[in-house]
Amino acid sequence: MSSLTAQVSDKIIKVNTGTPKPNQPLIIQVDLRQSNLLDRIEIAYRQFGERDFKRSEMLLAGNSASITLPAEIILPPFLEYYFVLSVTGQSATETYPVENPEQQPLRVPLLETPAKPYELILLSPEQDEKASPSDLLISFSLTQSDSAIDLNATKVFFDDIDLSKNIVRSGDLVVVKPDNASIFPEGGAHKIRIELFDNSGKLVEASTTGFSISGIAEKKVSVSFSPWRYGASAQLETRQENISSTTTPFNRAALSANGSYNEFHLRGNLYFTNEEKSNLQPQNRYFIGAESPWIKLGYGDSYPTFPDMIMNGKRIRGFTMNLTGGKFNFDLATGTIRRHVQSIIGSPFPDSNLIAEQQSNTANATFVFFDSTSTGKRWIKVNPGIFDRHLFVMRTGFGKRDETHLGFTYLKSNDDKNSITYGVKPEENVVIGSDFLLSIDHRNIELNAQAAFSATNKDISKGSFTDADINRVFPESTYSESDRKNIRDIRNFFSNIITVNEHLIPLAMKNMPTLSYEGGIALNYFNNNFRYNYLRHGDSYESFGQSFLRTDVVGYNFSDRQRLFNNQIFISGGYERLKDNTTKIKPATTTSTTTNVGLSYYPRINFPNITIAYLLNKNYNNKTKTDSLSAIDDQTNRVLIQLGKEFTFGVQHNAMLSVSTSVRDDNTVRNFDTRNTMVSLSTISIFKIPLQTIVSLTFNSNKFMSANNTSSSMPANLSYTTFYVNGLYRLMDDKLRLNGSVSPTFGNIQRVLINAGAQYYFWNYLSAQTQLNLYFNKKMYNLSNSNTDIVWNLIIRADI
Repeated sequence: MSSLTAQVSDKIIKVNTGTPKPNQPLIIQVDLRQSNLLDRIEIAYRQFGERDFKRSEMLLAGNSASITLPAEIILPPFLEYYFVLSVTGQSATETYPVENPEQQPLRVPLLETPAKPYELILLSPEQDEKASPSDLLISFSLTQSDSAIDLNATKVFFDDIDLSKNIVRSGDLVVVKPDNASIFPEGGAHKIRIELFDNSGKLVEASTTGFSISGIAEKKVSVSFSPWRYGASAQLETRQENISSTTTPFNRAALSANGSYNEFHLRGNLYFTNEEKSNLQPQNRYFIGAESPWIKLGYGDSYPTFPDMIMNGKRIRGFTMNLTGGKFNFDLATGTIRRHVQSIIGSPFPDSNLIAEQQSNTANATFVFFDSTSTGKRWIKVNPGIFDRHLFVMRTGFGKRDETHLGFTYLKSNDDKNSITYGVKPEENVVIGSDFLLSIDHRNIELNAQAAFSATNKDISKGSFTDADINRVFPESTYSESDRKNIRDIRNFFSNIITVNEHLIPLAMKNMPTLSYEGGIALNYFNNNFRYNYLRHGDSYESFGQSFLRTDVVGYNFSDRQRLFNNQIFISGGYERLKDNTTKIKPATTTSTTTNVGLSYYPRINFPNITIAYLLNKNYNNKTKTDSLSAIDDQTNRVLIQLGKEFTFGVQHNAMLSVSTSVRDDNTVRNFDTRNTMVSLSTISIFKIPLQTIVSLTFNSNKFMSANNTSSSMPANLSYTTFYVNGLYRLMDDKLRLNGSVSPTFGNIQRVLINAGAQYYFWNYLSAQTQLNLYFNKKMYNLSNSNTDIVWNLIIRADI
């Protein structure tokens, strides 16, 4: 389904995933109800069978957030994900779905595309071939692995003339010799169309090729193509949000343009909004880039990709470059990854008010001595600001990026201490790393590895150690003079790279706390895809270019996917075993194991396709179960059953039934058990008239432990049912498009969503679109007040 609305949220309207296909990049877009409330949106995602979610920041622009996930993770049977929302002015984050997202995340079903039971190879005429009437011969080869194709029903057309009666078969070869005198009144362009039917009489393929007939008064047309290409689009939007009786206006403008001359390309985009404020991270966006076959240059806001342990999914505002020269390539990015926010300094107040001010402090402000007067000391209240954070990263690679290669990466990032008036603990970070890929036998064998070492200083405000600092931190009573000399030598060498003082991590190399590495092998033989990976992420490893890498973990995982019975059955399975406590300083080591198996069946008979998946996850350590602080002993069982079927009943339908359940048993005294069940039935219908509809019914049932006002936990139930109907109707030769939806929710959540919109094309390049959303909120999760919210927007778009 292209639009997911089964979950209920006061900040997200719906999630669009388009038409996902295995091994192809997946675009996920979130439509927001109140975009001005969010500083950032992250997506947490994982493949089937993985225990941990990877996280990336989404591009937040206006009332939507989007991201493109890489093709290599889009693998059947499904992708699981949820969203992490950073709300303006709140330290705690929210999730979507709001209830237990890691145990019951959203899913994108990824159906395999079974190989065709036949292969059609057109032998003559070739595409764009010029043939004389006397030499024209239509021939093609049709091989099949079973009897799914009815050879006797094959049709061959010359333009609209049926030549099927002239078909001559010889094994897999099909030949048609047309009666030239009757079908070639004149020369020029013509088409051959071949239609194949299955045993039920259903058309399964229509292959067309174009060619021309010469020798009969054929007109010569001279066509010249300009090497210049260009395009541009502009969009203006006004949006009014009436939320909880408060109206907020938004005005936005976006402009994008591109041009090319042969293989040289230039592109740029601008995005402006009245949401841009100095106390927030940038809301406006801009970028301009130039490309040639060997170099790419860009300046502005972008998301450059380097080895994912060092930099991935981090927005940078600055300069980027990609240089490709055969077996050598060089990547560079430099700019700002965080904009400064000025500190807020209050007015001086007397010493007698200090205790009262400290007790009433709810913003984690700092109280700083200001001066002394004849009446006593004076203080000021300071809300620390946020420093500018600069980043420089470069990678040198030998070998093509997608083939066998060896690369080396260096990253340096630091806070600008002078960017704000008052800040706390500016930081600095350096990472060096290497990545390697060996591809053998047309990528059927792949060996990959990457490693990185980081150093982070948590407070560079006082600079590197002086000799006096070293004597103070490493006193003579404890450290010998040779030890202190070694520390001075280390400072003298490494201070050229990073600030060296007592806040540097690591200060000691025991157990290599900031070293991370991964390595694995992939094999693709005999309809098999086998993967094995070993990883170790140090407890203190940190890269300012990668905010979402899980640290303090070591272990391995392997998986296998097998295709059987002419690609009708797909079996997948895997196992993962991970441990923490890599530096051996925790009181206990937690071991996590994940076992999974999945089966997909795509029949070639009139029967639904079926996917069944099972996952078992266990987490435990050696602490006794009565230890309420450290003991871990739980297991989670998850089952998913999914059926899908395309059928015709009056009109064309694509129906899907999904049932999933997750049961987590916590065997410690905390007893944090959870039970989640979701049942969803949906169908997309395409009518002969220009109408498309989506109808879905979803039931959610959740039992979990919820915090109460006494900071303890108590059992909670959250169950609701959502009915959703959406329609899109096209009028006036597709110049006018009307859409609307109704979605009532019943149960512990009670809400009705009504949506109506229209888009009109004045010309092919100019359109206007309006949308009205009404939310009748009677009972929401964690909200006691009922209210009606209204969101309306108008968009004018022009394309050249």
